[in-house]
Amino acid sequence: MPGPDQQGMEYGMFTNPVQGEQRSLYRELVQVNRKLEQKVQELNQAQQRLMEYRKVFECTGDLIYVFDRDYRYLMANEAYRDCRKSLFPDLIGRTLPEVIGTDTFARVKPQIDACFAGNELSYEDSHHYVDKGTRDLLVTFSPVFEGERVERVACLIKDVSERKHLEEQLRQSQKMEAIGTLAGGIAHDFNNILTVIAGYASLIQINGEESEAAAMAGEILFSVERAAEMTRSLLAFSRKQEVHLETVDLNLLVAELHKSLARLISEEIELVVRVSGGEVCCVADRGQLEQVLINLAVNARDAMPGGGILEICTGIAELEDEEVAPGRYALITVSDNGTGMAKEVQERIFEPFFTTKEVGKGTGLGLSSSYGIIKQHNGAIRMHSECGTGTSFRVYLPLSGERPRVESDGSEGRLGAGSGTVLLAEDEETVRDMTRLLLERHGYQVLTARNGQEALELYRHNQGRVQVLLSDVIMPRMNGRELCEQVRQLAPGLPVIFMSGYPADVMSEKGLCGGGAYLQKPVKPEELLGALRRALCV
Repeated sequence: MPGPDQQGMEYGMFTNPVQGEQRSLYRELVQVNRKLEQKVQELNQAQQRLMEYRKVFECTGDLIYVFDRDYRYLMANEAYRDCRKSLFPDLIGRTLPEVIGTDTFARVKPQIDACFAGNELSYEDSHHYVDKGTRDLLVTFSPVFEGERVERVACLIKDVSERKHLEEQLRQSQKMEAIGTLAGGIAHDFNNILTVIAGYASLIQINGEESEAAAMAGEILFSVERAAEMTRSLLAFSRKQEVHLETVDLNLLVAELHKSLARLISEEIELVVRVSGGEVCCVADRGQLEQVLINLAVNARDAMPGGGILEICTGIAELEDEEVAPGRYALITVSDNGTGMAKEVQERIFEPFFTTKEVGKGTGLGLSSSYGIIKQHNGAIRMHSECGTGTSFRVYLPLSGERPRVESDGSEGRLGAGSGTVLLAEDEETVRDMTRLLLERHGYQVLTARNGQEALELYRHNQGRVQVLLSDVIMPRMNGRELCEQVRQLAPGLPVIFMSGYPADVMSEKGLCGGGAYLQKPVKPEELLGALRRALCV
């Protein structure tokens, strides 16, 4: 058997002799073979990558095409070809002006020329598709270099309509959140002011009895309620208002609002109210529904500057709608025969801060807050309007099989005399002085404190006298909840009544609710006196 020195060595596809003059040649051939094998492997890998790139190029929903310096199409993916094939089945070889039109080409040519100069750039555009309508697009031109010269440009067109829609929703959400935060702060100070105005107006009524001043005070109280509705509109729009649900008969609601609505509209406008023959009940927040009707009535009034007819009707209707569950709904219709609205106005009528009224005559929140309230009640609001013939709003609310609870005779709300000692903690001086005067005029003895710490010290020195604690919630040094906890350690059964100009949800977020009755400012005098009588009867 031949030894290693005599046998050939198999190496790759060549037999390399151990000895001989051709040994070096064989080695070179082996090296060449190795390089060829490596090149083939690299070629296969490149081909695989090219196939993957081709799949991405063809499978993406984005539109991609490439053109040269003569603006001729060199390649285009399937998405772009499908977009153009109805007019240009053979796209490759044609020019951009021919395919996209001379006007469009003239508009985008500066961007294309900048790209041929070596710059990548993007811009937003829009295009109307026959099957999809107008879509928002992000167009990107990227230079393709050969050496130092740009010979081709690749264009990527991405449909960003959904992203734009989501961004708009986010902006709207952020705007609503900012308004909600602002509204909460406004409510505190504004409602304190309204509480003072309402309290002194009530005292004027009491002192003046049937005098002209008493009648004027009544107008002041009505204006206070309208101002409070403005605050509630902000809170309802931003979903910062607590909902107090109860069974409401819409017939009674509309009938009770008749007088208030009549005062809102001019004498030139005839108010017609038509209620259903039977009960039309729904579960709702009475105050918020009243706010919706007032907003719609004011809107109708402003649409009839020369007079007209405002009609409010109640009934029951069948509703089949994608927005709410199909079925039978309680219906309120508010109609006018005023100026009506153009189509472009109708499309934006529920948009926050949109108004066609003059500066100072409209906030743009009335209809948007009404829309928010009805949505909170799982209902729907619909509008029909024609220029010159008037506008009709239809409010649908889920029907309730329950009957409204029987209201009390109102004895608790009357401004009758009381007795007992009240510890009043209020940091706002005007509110503190007015409340003290109101309570003293109705038979109560009042001890006043400017903050929670002062109220606690005052209670410690008068523990045997104080029968009820009446406290603001947010105060310096010690808030109302902390004051309540400290006082309850000394007198566990002491009645506590909280007042605040902040909405209830802000109180909950700050952990300030609980431990006593709660009155939302502006507090009507009869509500405050009624709450005191109930607390002292416990």
